[in-house]
Amino acid sequence: MKTRHPRRFLVVLALCVLALVVGDLLVARAVGPWLVAVDPLVKSDAILVLDGKTPHRELEAVMLFRAAWAPRIIISHPRSDLAEEVRREFELAPPQEGIVRLLRGAGVPQTAVVRLDRIVDNTLQELEAAFDYARGQGFRRLIIISSPYHTRRVRLIWRTRFERELPAVIRATRYEVVDPTRWWRSRRSIEDVTHEIAAIAHFWLGSPIPTFDRGR
Repeated sequence: MKTRHPRRFLVVLALCVLALVVGDLLVARAVGPWLVAVDPLVKSDAILVLDGKTPHRELEAVMLFRAAWAPRIIISHPRSDLAEEVRREFELAPPQEGIVRLLRGAGVPQTAVVRLDRIVDNTLQELEAAFDYARGQGFRRLIIISSPYHTRRVRLIWRTRFERELPAVIRATRYEVVDPTRWWRSRRSIEDVTHEIAAIAHFWLGSPIPTFDRGR
């Protein structure tokens, strides 16, 4: 007759559950720092400010410009999800114009601000447009500014598509304060981290889903 050991079973089960919980916590702790991927600063031909989180990214570009890390700042031309007729009705400036005003107000001369003409929908298209412009100008290096959790995706896209022809330094703005080791403690960080994980997976799948709903 077999002897049952319910206590031993419960102990083993508890240890297994504990191992899974600890493993999940270790993975969760590693995700935040992994997403923040920055490079040492190197003098470059231009600073590219990626669209989003205004004014945090633009302020970082201003500080690097003032420190003479690059002689010009490039801003992209993002597609607005607000209809053009609505902008005209309420006399709203295009997003790119607002960024130019911010930079000029921070002391960046007009001659040092480069506006890209190509309208872009997402990070991949932004980087493609900036790469094409920089290569056409004969630039040899860019500094790319974004938010901390966005830097891993930016580095992944750039090194996969463009790094061989044009090296880039990836930097996170100092003005967007995050704690990567405790990202699950705030709703905003949870949203940013989960968005970036999904976006990285989407890129690896070939970016099959458009950014905007073309059916509207």
